[in-house]
Amino acid sequence: MKNTIFILFMLFTMNVIAQEEDVIHPKLEALKKEKNSVALQKKIKILEQGSAEDLSLLIQYYAKNKKKSELISKKLLKKYPGSDQARMVRMQEFLELSEPTEIAAVVRRLEREYPNINLDPERNLVALAYAEVPDTANAMKYIRTLKDKVYRVYCIQLMLEILEGIDYSLALAVADSELPEVLKYKEENKQSAELKVDPQMAYSGFINAYSKLLTKAKRYEEAYKYTTEAYHSVEEKDSQLVENYAFLSSLNGQYEESLPILADAVKGGKNDPAYIEQIKIAYMKMYPSRDAEAYVAELKKAFTDKIRAQVSQLMVDEAAPHFWVTDVTGKKVSLSDFKGKTIVLDFWATWCGPCVASFPAMQLAVDRFANDENVKFLFIHTWENVADPLTDAKNFLAKRNYHFDLYMDTKDPVSKIPPAVTAFGVKGIPAKFIIDGKGHVRFKVEGFEGTPEAAAEELVQMVEMARQGS
Repeated sequence: MKNTIFILFMLFTMNVIAQEEDVIHPKLEALKKEKNSVALQKKIKILEQGSAEDLSLLIQYYAKNKKKSELISKKLLKKYPGSDQARMVRMQEFLELSEPTEIAAVVRRLEREYPNINLDPERNLVALAYAEVPDTANAMKYIRTLKDKVYRVYCIQLMLEILEGIDYSLALAVADSELPEVLKYKEENKQSAELKVDPQMAYSGFINAYSKLLTKAKRYEEAYKYTTEAYHSVEEKDSQLVENYAFLSSLNGQYEESLPILADAVKGGKNDPAYIEQIKIAYMKMYPSRDAEAYVAELKKAFTDKIRAQVSQLMVDEAAPHFWVTDVTGKKVSLSDFKGKTIVLDFWATWCGPCVASFPAMQLAVDRFANDENVKFLFIHTWENVADPLTDAKNFLAKRNYHFDLYMDTKDPVSKIPPAVTAFGVKGIPAKFIIDGKGHVRFKVEGFEGTPEAAAEELVQMVEMARQGS
């Protein structure tokens, strides 16, 4: 399923006990360290007769033994079907599915198998899959089947996050229609009976998402109301919420409080014309004798200088490996087809959350070089997991209105290995390589972090430095 991150988020929010990568449960650690085979079997038998958590630990212990892991999973599902651990096991069944009808079929079977268990999170996966289409009518149809009404609010928030990346106006329409129902939980403090969801957490999460949609739509009066509410109720404030609050506060004349935040946003790469204009207004109000244009230019330069200094430390000089990919027509292309050009390779996949998270930044970078014939971006879809990856990738980009030149790193029919990503020795995606006009790799980056503006500027500076050094 493309939105694995949302599955994990749901489980975490519902207080499911999950193991962090660097934390090992004492019982699991004891199993892994036990050298005496008799003592080991004794410990295993005790866990087999234990709690849902004990059985979950055994599943982790047998992670590399599929047969035993499946046996323990079946035991957990039978003995403790309503436990959080059992739900985590059931969720595994959805990870390889993408079509809403496929997910819905699995949920219907689970409803028959577990008639007395709340399957709201599983049902919500169908709603999220329809949101990906996007098909809001069917998505809301499934959300309205959820038994836990507080959990519904949380699920609508997840739906909005998906829709925003596809069509924010559609997301806003859904949020507008659902607002009256959500407002019922504004003063509610009692956890929901079904899934023990905190109504204030669900409510503030929705309001936070709604306020951002309103701001994006320039419905500033409403946006200020809900942004202020979210700002004062959300414990862990994300940068967008903080910046929106400052921007809207500035529109309402609160210059002294908002200007430092907006200035920091620009120094961090924010280049929104509305932000820039409001900074100028605030600066002239507070410092009428000073040059607002020069102040903004200084903020922008501080950002660019910082990025360039960071990027310069990452520069390498390695011969690019021979590779080939196919374009959307099936034609093979290789490095030699781009001789003399600076090229940016971006290895990605539709199921990769960090890849998708990086796309707003990549679109900003692509736009910066839109009229430069000497810079070429290759968005290479790799590590496919669907029957028709080309159609999947094309539809994925089209739905989100990304204007990328798509290439395919299709698995070799014999070796089952994708040749391009393998040639570059990539261990994880997204992975980006900037290659200069002489065929040398000058930068290589894996993963994604930071704001779209900062990430885009990093890439722009890498391209400029690569072609200056070639």
